[in-house]
Amino acid sequence: MEKCKDCHAEHVETYSRWKYSRNFRILEMRGKDRDPECLRCHTTGYGKPGGFVDIEKTPDMKNVQCEACHGPASLHVDALLQLVHLHVSSQAHAIPRTEHSSCPVSSLYQQS
Repeated sequence: MEKCKDCHAEHVETYSRWKYSRNFRILEMRGKDRDPECLRCHTTGYGKPGGFVDIEKTPDMKNVQCEACHGPASLHVDALLQLVHLHVSSQAHAIPRTEHSSCPVSSLYQQS
């Protein structure tokens, strides 16, 4: 979530008020915080590479988070990097000033 906040602060703030942003506590209260059947829906990426393992090893992956619906952040970042490469290659390093100039990805334009 912290990395998502870099570019999507408004969405992360809205998410933090959403009831599902804290739904793992229900499992803990019911003693189901290690039940695979429950973890599939009450965590992000359970049973998948880089996903929730347990509260000790991957506490940042508890609850329903951005990646639960939008897929792994690594794919999102990789797609952006591919767009940056295509843009830089096709525009001969012309860097337009946009509303995204404060986005961490924009620094990649300037480094190329």
